[in-house]
Amino acid sequence: MKTKYILSIEDNSTDIELMNRIFKKQIEQCEVKYIQDGESAIQFFESQDFEDHPPKCILLDIKLPKMNGLEVLDYFRNKKKIKTIPVIMLSSSDRPEEIEETYNLGGNSFIEKPKDFLDLKEKLPTIVNYWVNFNK
Repeated sequence: MKTKYILSIEDNSTDIELMNRIFKKQIEQCEVKYIQDGESAIQFFESQDFEDHPPKCILLDIKLPKMNGLEVLDYFRNKKKIKTIPVIMLSSSDRPEEIEETYNLGGNSFIEKPKDFLDLKEKLPTIVNYWVNFNK
């Protein structure tokens, strides 16, 4: 059983499917868990499972149902016991106000979502490798 995992908070089923393919073939050292809306993410952050086994990093989409990614990030960063987990904000846009707000709220990185599978296949392993294996 893999002990490291990445938490992806993502509502786009196509993105989830593509990420799953990449994790299975290229990022075998980690599993990935998905949550598909902001409210469910908050509930998970409050769970004993999260406290007992936190993720190595969180990939957080900005455009989520129920609570957007910036609201989730704000909530997450205000919890002292979990605020050191790296949060990588993903967005299909690169709006300067979203980038600024991400960093103001304590996000560790802002990355524009790759536009196609080949780009995602190249970037996702690099992102995970940095935040899981190199970042201390």
